[in-house]
Amino acid sequence: MTRPLRIGYLPLTDAALLHVASVNGFDREEGLTFTLHRETSWANLRDKLAYGFYDAAHMLAPAVLASALGLEGFRAPMIGAAALGLDGNAVSVSPALAEAIAGDPPSSARKLAALWTAGAKPLRFAHVFPWSMHHYQLLLWLRLGGVARDAVSLTVTPPSLAPASIEAGVIDGFCAGAPWNTFSQQRGASRILFPCAALMRNCPEKVLAFPRGAAEADPDVPKAAARALRRAALWGEQNRADLPRIVAQALTPDLPESAVRPALDADWLRLDAAATGLSALQADFLLALLAFAGQATFDAASQTVAREAFWSSEQAPPAPHLLGQTYAGGPLETFPPSA
Repeated sequence: MTRPLRIGYLPLTDAALLHVASVNGFDREEGLTFTLHRETSWANLRDKLAYGFYDAAHMLAPAVLASALGLEGFRAPMIGAAALGLDGNAVSVSPALAEAIAGDPPSSARKLAALWTAGAKPLRFAHVFPWSMHHYQLLLWLRLGGVARDAVSLTVTPPSLAPASIEAGVIDGFCAGAPWNTFSQQRGASRILFPCAALMRNCPEKVLAFPRGAAEADPDVPKAAARALRRAALWGEQNRADLPRIVAQALTPDLPESAVRPALDADWLRLDAAATGLSALQADFLLALLAFAGQATFDAASQTVAREAFWSSEQAPPAPHLLGQTYAGGPLETFPPSA
C-alpha cells in the first residue's frame, strides 16, 4: 500500500519531474502516490499548503525562505525537500522594446537606461511573486544598467497570464519561467530578450515544499518524495526526447510541445539529477538575494533559519554563478561584481 500525497503545482516546465515520477511509477516505488493538482498562482499554492489542502507543493525556492523568516507577517514555515531543477527563467519584452534594447543582460540594461534618460515613459515589468528569482533577476538586470528605480514599475502577474498581459499592452515586459516566454514569442506577443541563465547559472528556482511541522513529524515522507524526484531526473537524462511531450500534456490544455522544447534543448533549464539537490550554500545565496532586494537582513540568525529551511542532499548541487563568478557565500555587498 502506498501513501497518497496531494501536491499542488503551477503549469511550468520545472514541474516536469513531478509528472515524470507519477507517469513512470517512481513515486509508488518509494511508497507514495502523487496526486497532482494544477493551480493558477503562487499565492494560491502557498496558502493551500499552509492550510492543509495540499501535503506538498511545487514552490518558489525564495518563498520557502520567506515563510521560514516570517516575512510579510505570514508565519507558515515550509521546508524544501528537493529541488525541482535549476534555472529556467527568461526576460521577455514587447517587440517594439526588443528592437530598441536587444542585447545581452549588461548591454540591454544600458540601452534601457539610455531610453529613460532620453525621456521615455516609465515602463511596467511583471514578475511572478515578491519572493521569487524572477523578481531578483529583474532587479539585478536593472542594476547592471544603472536604471533608475522610478524608470520601471514592477508588478506581479501569474506566469501563465503574462503572455496575454503583454499582448494587451498592460505590461512592457516580464520575467517568467518556461514555457511561457517561448509561448508568448511564438504567438507574436513578445520577444525573449535573454534567458536568465545569461545573468546567473545553477540558480535554485523551485523546490518540493512541505509544511515544516508535518515534515519534521514524519521526515520519511519528504525523503521518499526526494528519492522519487531524483529517479525521475535520472530517467529524464536517458529520455530527453520524451520530456517535452510529457510536460506539454500535463501542464495545461492546448499547450504545444513546441513551446516546451526550446528551454530544454537550449539548456536554459536543468532537470538532471544533480539539479535536484539542495545545499546550505544555496540557502545563503537566496538569503543574499532577499537582502539585496531589501526584504531581509543577511545576518547569522537569518542564515541559520535559511539553512534549516533547505534539507541538504547527500549529493551537493552545483554552486550558483552570478555573471560568470562562483558564489562562495555571504551577502552581495557589491553588484555588479568586479572582474
